[in-house]
Amino acid sequence: MRKLFFLLLIAATALSSKALTVNNTAGGLATAIDGNTAITSLVLRGTMDARDFLFITDNLDELKTLDLSQATILPYNEGRALYGTVTNYQGNTIPRTAFFGKKLTSVTLPANLETVGFAAFAGCYQLHSITFPATVSMIDDYAFAGSGLTSVELPQTVLYMGKGVFARCESLQQASVNSFTLGDFAFLGDENLTNVVIGSSVNFILRGAFNGCKALTTVDLSAATRLVRIDEEAFINSGLQNLDISTLGIGTIGDWAFAQTRLSAFNLSDGMTVLGEGALAHNPLLESVVLPGLDIDENPSGNGVNDQGHPKKAAAPRHTLERIKDYTFAGDSLLNAGNLLKEDVAYIGNYAFYNVSAAIDTMRLPSSLLYLGDYAMAGMTGMQTLKTAAAEVPELGENVWAGVNQQSVPLLTPSSESADLYKAADQWMYFFFPVEDDFIPGDVNADGSVDINDVTALIGYVLSGNGNGLDLRAADMNGDGEIDINDVTRLINIVLTGNSAKSLHRIRAEFSMRFAATADHLDMQSIPLRPGETRVVDVALINDEHAYTAMQLQVVMPEGVKLLSVGGADRGAGHTYYMLANETEPNTYDVMGVSASLTQFAGNEGNVMRLTIAADDDYNAQNATLKLMNVLLATDKNAYLSSDVMAHMVDGSGVEQVIAGKQVVAVRYVNVAGQESETPFSGVNIVVTTYDDGTMTTTKVVK
Repeated sequence: MRKLFFLLLIAATALSSKALTVNNTAGGLATAIDGNTAITSLVLRGTMDARDFLFITDNLDELKTLDLSQATILPYNEGRALYGTVTNYQGNTIPRTAFFGKKLTSVTLPANLETVGFAAFAGCYQLHSITFPATVSMIDDYAFAGSGLTSVELPQTVLYMGKGVFARCESLQQASVNSFTLGDFAFLGDENLTNVVIGSSVNFILRGAFNGCKALTTVDLSAATRLVRIDEEAFINSGLQNLDISTLGIGTIGDWAFAQTRLSAFNLSDGMTVLGEGALAHNPLLESVVLPGLDIDENPSGNGVNDQGHPKKAAAPRHTLERIKDYTFAGDSLLNAGNLLKEDVAYIGNYAFYNVSAAIDTMRLPSSLLYLGDYAMAGMTGMQTLKTAAAEVPELGENVWAGVNQQSVPLLTPSSESADLYKAADQWMYFFFPVEDDFIPGDVNADGSVDINDVTALIGYVLSGNGNGLDLRAADMNGDGEIDINDVTRLINIVLTGNSAKSLHRIRAEFSMRFAATADHLDMQSIPLRPGETRVVDVALINDEHAYTAMQLQVVMPEGVKLLSVGGADRGAGHTYYMLANETEPNTYDVMGVSASLTQFAGNEGNVMRLTIAADDDYNAQNATLKLMNVLLATDKNAYLSSDVMAHMVDGSGVEQVIAGKQVVAVRYVNVAGQESETPFSGVNIVVTTYDDGTMTTTKVVK
C-alpha cells in the first residue's frame, strides 16, 4: 500500500509540473518557475519584461499554451543585449524572436499589448490561431512568418504592418484585415489562403502582399471604402478569378500588380491616374478590361453648335490615365482590346499590347495619342481594322506592329487630309487605306456619338429629305437601302439599349461632358399611393429657354412600385414614348419621348408625360420617392441636360387622390402578332391603359 501511495504521489507531482500559474514580478520568472522547465502550459500574471521572455526562449522548450492576458510587459533598458544586439526593450512589446520556432499551439496576448516584434512567432508551425487585442498598433517584420495559423483577423488599431508578417503560412485559409496598411509581402506564398476580407480602414495594399496565393480566387472589397493604392506585385501569380474595384477610389495600381492571375475581366476605378508597368500582363484568361475615362466615340470635345449657330465650348477634359506603360497587357492572348483605350491616353509604352492576338473587329486609337513605343502592338494578329481618331500622326518606336500583316488591315483616319499624312509616315504607310472614311452606325449628325440628337436629325431627314450635314450612310439602321421611319425606331432602341447597360452615375458623367445645361426642367407633384393600387402620375414641362421636340431620361421607382407604361399627356399628346428596363440599376427604366413630325411640346408649364405605376401589397410610402434622372431635353438640333426631379410618395386619400389624376381601370399588353395579355410579352409590346373616365392611352415598350 505504501509503494502504491508513493507512485501516485510521483504521478500527481509530474502532472502538476506540466501546467503552472505564476504571479510574476518583472525579471523574476526564472525564480517563479523554480526549475519546472518541462511545463507545457503557463499562465503568467503580474509584470514581466525582456528578461522573462528570454528565459522562455532559452528554457521552456516543451511549452504548448501560454496565457499572458493578465500580464503587463514593462520596459527594460540596463545596457545589456538580450536578443541580438538590442539593449533597449519597450513596454507593452513582445521582443524580437521571443518565441521563434517554439512548439506553441495557443497564445493569449496581453490585454494592453501594443507591438509584436520582429519574427516574434516566426516558425511556430503548431500555432493555429491568435487573437489581437484592440490596443495593438504595430506588427513588425515576419512576426508570424512560417507559423501554423489557419485564420487571422487584424483590427483597425494596427497602423504599421511590416514585411512578410504572415508569409509562408502554409495552413492559413482565412484573413480579415482592417489595418491602415496591408504590409509588404504580408501573405507571400500562402498557397491555401482562400478567403480575404479588406476592411474600411485599409488605405494601402503594399508590395507583393498576396504574391503566390494560388488558391485565392477573389477578395472581398465591399467595405474597402478608403483603399487608394495597390502596390507593385500585390497579386502577382495569385489565383484571382474575380475582383471588382470599379466603385473604389483607387488612384494607383503598381507595376505587375495583377500579372499572372486567372482573371477573365477587370474594371478599373474611375479617376485612376497610374496603371503600372506590366500591371495586367500574362493573364491567359483575361478577355475584357475597362479603363477609366470616356470612350473614344463619346465626343469629349463638345457637341456641335448652340441655338445661335456658334460652336459649343469643349467640355473640360476628364483627368484619367494618360500612359499605358510598358508591358501593361503583354501576353494577354484572349484580350479584346478594341475599345479598351480611352480619350486622354497620350502614350502607349514598349510591348504594351505584345501578343494580344485575340480577334478584334476594330482596334481604336484615341485622338489624344502622341506616341506608341517599341513593339507596342507587335503580334496583334487578330486585329481586323485599325481606326485612329488622331488627326496628327503619333510618333512610333521600333517595330510597333511586328508580326501583323499590315497590308490586309484597313487603317481608318479622321479625314482624307489625315489619311495623306499617315500614308507618308514610317510604319503607318504599310497599312491598307480604304477609299472612304469609316462611319459609326446611328451617328447621323456625324458628331462622334449616338444619342437623342441623332434621333431628331434622322426624323428631320425622313420628313424633309434634306441631308445637309448628315451622314446618310449611318442613317440606314436596318441595312435595307431605304431611310424611313423603321430606321428611326431601330435607332431609338439602340440609344435606349446603350444606356440601359450603364449605371446612373456613368450616364450622368457622360451627359455632363457632352451636353450643355439648361434651367428648363420637368416637374411632378407628390404622389398618393397605397399598397396594391395602380395610379397615373402626370409630369409637367417648365421651359423658358428653348422649345423642345423630344426628351430622354431614366425613371427610378421606389421599392415595391413598378412602372407599367409611359405615354404622352395633354401638351405632349402628339409624342410617342419608348421604355426599356435598365440592365444595371434595379427598378429603373430608360425612357424616350419623340414626335414623328418633330412637333414641339406645346407651351410652358403643361403636362407632357404620363406614368402609370402600380404598388405591390408590401409597398410602404414612408420615405419612398419617384425620381426622374439624367433628363435630356432636345430641340430639333441640340440636346440640353436638365436637373433631376423627385416626387415624394404619400399614403394618400380624399382630395389628394383627386389631385393625382384619373384612376386606372385596366392595363393590357398587345404583341406584334396582335395577341393580348395582362402581363408583358417578350419583345415589343403596345401597352393599352384604360381610365375611369373612359379614355385610353397607348405606349410602346420593349421587354
